[in-house]
Amino acid sequence: MSRLVKPMLFASPEECERAFYEAMEHGDVESMGDLWLQDDDVCCTHPGAPRIVGYNAVRSSWASMLASGGVPVHVLGRRSFESPTLVVSNLIEEIVVQHGAGPQVVHVLASNAFVKTPGGWKMVMHVGVAAPHGQAIDVEAPAGTVH
Repeated sequence: MSRLVKPMLFASPEECERAFYEAMEHGDVESMGDLWLQDDDVCCTHPGAPRIVGYNAVRSSWASMLASGGVPVHVLGRRSFESPTLVVSNLIEEIVVQHGAGPQVVHVLASNAFVKTPGGWKMVMHVGVAAPHGQAIDVEAPAGTVH
C-alpha cells in the first residue's frame, strides 16, 4: 500500500499497531517513522540489542533494520492493558528468517506501548526479546488466589 493512502492519524492503538507491523513487513521506513511519537523519551529494543532512546535514534534503527527489505512477521496471541490514554500490548511475533538450510520460523516476545495524543494514537515503545529456543509458549496463571 502506498504511503500516500495510509492514514497519518490513527483512531485507535490497534490501527497504529497494524500500521507498525505493515511497515515492518513492507520495509516502509517512512510509514514506520510516521507512527512513532516524535519525542525524546520514546524507546525501542530489538532482540539482542541495546535500548534505543529518542525519536531520531529509534527512526534510524528501523531505517537500518529495514534497509535490505521488509521483515516477514505474523502476530500471535495479542493481549493488552488499556486505559483511556495508554495501551500496552504484549504479543508473539512469528518471523521467518533465512537460515543455512532454508527459511526458519522464530518467535519474538514483544511489547508495544501507545499513547493518545490530540492528533490520534502514536507508538512510544517497542521491546522485542528472542523467545527461548526460538519458540514461544503461553503460560497462564491458574484461576483462583495467587498467594
